[in-house]
Amino acid sequence: MRERLIHAAIERFGKRGFDGVGTREIAAAVDTPMSSITYHFGGKEGLYLAAAEHIFDHLHELLGADLLEPLGEDATPGQRIDAMCAMIRSTGEFMLSDRSAPFALFIGREQQDPSPEVLKLMQAKILPMIENLSRQVAIVRPDLAEEEAKAVTVFLFGMAITLRHSRASLGLLMGSGKFDAATRRMLLNQLEQSARALLTGGEA
Repeated sequence: MRERLIHAAIERFGKRGFDGVGTREIAAAVDTPMSSITYHFGGKEGLYLAAAEHIFDHLHELLGADLLEPLGEDATPGQRIDAMCAMIRSTGEFMLSDRSAPFALFIGREQQDPSPEVLKLMQAKILPMIENLSRQVAIVRPDLAEEEAKAVTVFLFGMAITLRHSRASLGLLMGSGKFDAATRRMLLNQLEQSARALLTGGEA
């Protein structure tokens, strides 16, 4: 029941925000009494934070964060770039999937107007992954200042996230919002090429 409540909360909070959704609606969506929310989460605020934590944990697993872990001091620039591109491609694959839609809506709201509690969760669960990626960027792009390497890191993820947040514009440009396997593969290939260009300074 706990997982079902979290998924129902993510979908509804993502569409209408914290203030636009009541616990009665969320409980009704999974056919359980409101007391279940109190039992599992302590209340609406606890459910909201549990929803955010679920998203961050899921993203950490799905987006290939572990691909960067084996990179030791002896890793070549090419190996580092391959690992980072695999991570960004994993992000793009998820953003093209229907599974990402409720997550993207929820996190999109928090990115625009973050609550202190969710910021703390991001610092604990997402920031280490981003900082690790930023360190790898700095290694393969020694020409960049520290702040520039951090900016490149944000742009890398931003390109992948665009596949979800600019879905309507992309669909209009492509002539269809339904992307077949060939179109998805082309988009991911273009994403990877763009990532490699950023990581090599345009040399590849």
